[in-house]
Amino acid sequence: SEGILGFIVEATLKLCAPPKDPIVMVLGLSDMSAIMAVLERIQSATPLLAYEFFSELAVTKVVEHAGVARPFATVTPFYALIEFERNDEQTEVDVFEAVESCMERGWVKDAVMSQSVAQARALWRLREDISETLTRWTPYKNDISSTVSKVPILLASVDAVVHERYPDWEVVWYGHIGDGNLHLNILKPENLDIAEFKARCNTVSIDIFEAIQTLGGSVSAEHGVGTLKAPYLAYTKSESEIAAMRAVKAIFDPDGVLNPGKVFTTP
Repeated sequence: SEGILGFIVEATLKLCAPPKDPIVMVLGLSDMSAIMAVLERIQSATPLLAYEFFSELAVTKVVEHAGVARPFATVTPFYALIEFERNDEQTEVDVFEAVESCMERGWVKDAVMSQSVAQARALWRLREDISETLTRWTPYKNDISSTVSKVPILLASVDAVVHERYPDWEVVWYGHIGDGNLHLNILKPENLDIAEFKARCNTVSIDIFEAIQTLGGSVSAEHGVGTLKAPYLAYTKSESEIAAMRAVKAIFDPDGVLNPGKVFTTP
């Protein structure tokens, strides 16, 4: 369970009808800085059901080890996967025009649109198979976030931190651009002992969290703080915010029996 108290006081459920005719596209991006401009342009053409991103290294690993085909021959640093509902033929026309305008501006280098349910599933595998594919490298994983507009600079800052310390390490990125959620994966080199790898990752974590703090981001995202991120809460919350959280905890849980050890490293 998550949270300083660990119990749910309210829940809101939103029901959505399944999309009738979902279309999937993969776009090859010139660089990460283009991803927000592409999102804005395509959203102006049609509402999106999904907007995901992943790096070229993620594609390489999935293609080599999961038996998934590349989306197209063009190789780009990053890719965006979009899904939208085909309401009518005009929807496709509007999206095509939006993608073409992105290409004219140099934001998108290549693109492919699903022509069948099977192809749509195959394109989704480029994103969904990443996590399982990377397990063979025993990766260091970190779930971080920022405001959507700062995603490109956050990714670049963290990349710079890792490669400054360990230039030969492979870093794989993927995530949910719509909510600013990034999944950082540092792959363990074959010649490095797992214990030594974890120790080095722990030292670089501090530099990563300092970069996140500078940009006003968060050391946690969809997976929360829990116990693993508890020592680093101060990189996300101010002293006054943490004090307020502790005060709430003291009022409702003076004996510290509710969800012990979560969020705070000390009672």
